[in-house]
Amino acid sequence: NGKSPKPAHIAMHEEVVESAGDIIKKKGYTKWAVGIAFSHIAKVVLNDERRMLPVSTCICGFHGIEQDVFLSMPCVVGAGGVNRVIRLPLTDWEKEKLQLSTAKVWEIQSDIWDDI
Repeated sequence: NGKSPKPAHIAMHEEVVESAGDIIKKKGYTKWAVGIAFSHIAKVVLNDERRMLPVSTCICGFHGIEQDVFLSMPCVVGAGGVNRVIRLPLTDWEKEKLQLSTAKVWEIQSDIWDDI
């Protein structure tokens, strides 16, 4: 709808982002979720299921991003890996947050590209 999210939605987002830290504090790890997610992705690839999954891929060219940054995006995944990235319409607020995330990731990973 092009509008900024309501305060309740922003609060919900922040809670989800911070929940990994709470899980680690309480359980000491989050390995099960990672293992289950990997198992599901492997099944989709091995069986060429061509399902939409949130996986990390290069998003250069999406929503004005010019760097070779890898972020999780909804992608159709099959035997060849990522078949395509789903281009979701974003509000201005969402684009701004994506740009901020991209800048943070690029700041960290840009040094890696110099070493390759």
